[in-house]
Amino acid sequence: MRQIHNILPLAVLALVLASCTPAPDTEGFRKTVEEFNAVSMESMEAGTTDKVISYYADNAVSMPPNMARVDGKAAIEKWMKEMMSSGMKVTKATFTTSEFGVGGDIAYEYGLYEMSMVFAGMDPMDDKGTYLSVWEKQQDGTWKIVAETWNSSNPVPGMGM
Repeated sequence: MRQIHNILPLAVLALVLASCTPAPDTEGFRKTVEEFNAVSMESMEAGTTDKVISYYADNAVSMPPNMARVDGKAAIEKWMKEMMSSGMKVTKATFTTSEFGVGGDIAYEYGLYEMSMVFAGMDPMDDKGTYLSVWEKQQDGTWKIVAETWNSSNPVPGMGM
């Protein structure tokens, strides 16, 4: 019986400490992802960057398919503007989250995208694929993208798959 009296305070202390660990900000992150996906679709279709770039951390990294990595928020915005001024126009964009998770101040989201685009002097093109985003909770409590990548699920032209 004396052993129980010695262990009981330690067990209660362990339970108290465990209950003090903050729960992950799953709801806040989910809301941010939904907002970001909606803003991304609107921005692509409008050909603007001002709203969507606000979701990126200053040190974010973007890894577009078939291109060099783009480092930093300013460089990502410049890349976005260059894509939009190249004659490419997104006429429809849809992002669907497949899964997300939050662990402390780091979170991830991955999902599916579908886009319809037109290019100057070319036939319209439809694309669909997958994406992955890594987010970090900032000191002000907001979630920002720190890394992203995506790839098309369409077969490579000429491969006949």
